Amino acid sequence: MNIGALLNFAMPDATTLPRRSRPASGPSAFSESLTAEQEKPVHRFIQGPDFFLRMGENILCSGGVGGADVQTYEAEFTAGSTDEDPVVRIRGTANSGEFDFTCHIRDIDPHNASYAELAALNRWLCRTGAYQTKFPGQAGSVLPCGMDCGDVSKKRDFIGGIQNFIASAANSSHYPKYGPDIYAHARELLEVYQEFSRGTAFAFDEPEKALAVSL
Repeated sequence: MNIGALLNFAMPDATTLPRRSRPASGPSAFSESLTAEQEKPVHRFIQGPDFFLRMGENILCSGGVGGADVQTYEAEFTAGSTDEDPVVRIRGTANSGEFDFTCHIRDIDPHNASYAELAALNRWLCRTGAYQTKFPGQAGSVLPCGMDCGDVSKKRDFIGGIQNFIASAANSSHYPKYGPDIYAHARELLEVYQEFSRGTAFAFDEPEKALAVSL
């Protein structure tokens, strides 16, 4: 079960496209609206026997993965977040236990990130319009369908993992395990994360020109 892909929160307009390099922070309309939003109550959105997921303008992403023992995560903007330097508090419950930490979105490295961090990065790119998937059925997916996320709080090389996932199609002695759209979506995600990791992501005049994925 992957309920993270089911949650699509409000996506405000943004004209500043994200980059790995982090400029100096300063007052912004985003931080001012965030302060106002944090004064509003945040209600539970999805509940289970041992978990709940929240929604609200200050919640960047919230989701869960797993079967009987669901791992959960949420990334909430901190009071110091700005358009130029988005900062989130990421917390939840993983296979290894509870976790709670703060990170700068632009410091997340897909070569060495936890699934919870990657989910926050993915959602930020979608929220700003820098990443717009060509596969509506996979909208909101942090990883290709069928790829195991592991412990959501443990760091791993997701770029290498997606590359291995894509290579598995060619290595099949009979036929790929998944359909062509799944592997095409995997290549799209790989391009997004590689470009962001290189620090040259999305330096385009128009968001729709940010991706040139060969499918």
